[in-house]
Amino acid sequence: MTTAVFSSAFTRDVQAPSRFSVIAVRVINALIESRTKTAERELRRHEALMADLGRRQDHSGLFHEQSSLLPFKI
Repeated sequence: MTTAVFSSAFTRDVQAPSRFSVIAVRVINALIESRTKTAERELRRHEALMADLGRRQDHSGLFHEQSSLLPFKI
């Protein structure tokens, strides 16, 4: 038969975190999550822009061959 011995020497007085620190941790975690989502959104937007620019064809030769003058330089 096994007997468990519980000694009070191994227990510590565990102090609960203060209300302010709990609120501060929650605010900081929410801020980090918000910044992470914003960075992911911007990265997806940038990747979509780069993919779109890669798909576009170069039509600059058509502008040079136009017979009528353009009102501004391209």
